[in-house]
Amino acid sequence: MRHMFDADHSLRLVMAGVVLLIGISCSIAWLPATRRDPAGLPARGFGTAGAIMAIADWGGVGSVLGLSLAAMGVLIGWEGQPPPEMPRPRRGGLVTAAVVTGLVTLATFDGWGPLSRMPDELRAVAALVVGVTGALATVAIADRSRVRLREAIRRRFGPPVPQRSAPPAP
Repeated sequence: MRHMFDADHSLRLVMAGVVLLIGISCSIAWLPATRRDPAGLPARGFGTAGAIMAIADWGGVGSVLGLSLAAMGVLIGWEGQPPPEMPRPRRGGLVTAAVVTGLVTLATFDGWGPLSRMPDELRAVAALVVGVTGALATVAIADRSRVRLREAIRRRFGPPVPQRSAPPAP
């Protein structure tokens, strides 16, 4: 039987997709802090691209170059950390959503458990639908984290909010 997609590298593809999804989501979550964290977006970009290169060509020249690029991104991020008083976005939910999306997509594509009874072509389409739906959910979580960070930055660094005076006691 001819397969629609090559399933030999499905684990690598899903791992690279999860890393890409985490990188994009973390970049979205940190967008309000770009003025106070100028090294953040380039560091996340280098780290994400390097990790994807390392995963895609594990054992080859691409993995060496990818790990070097990822290390450079980590170093840029470490040296360019925002000050400690800078609020941080919540990242646990988006990392969890990206990993769960990857696992469910891999399970659907490879036909784990009862999914093995589905035809290969239908599993490929179902894996695409599951992956896109999970990616949209992860980006939605990242956007919510971005909104929370924007509000936290506004509270921390914005002008003070005038206090209302209490009504006079009778």
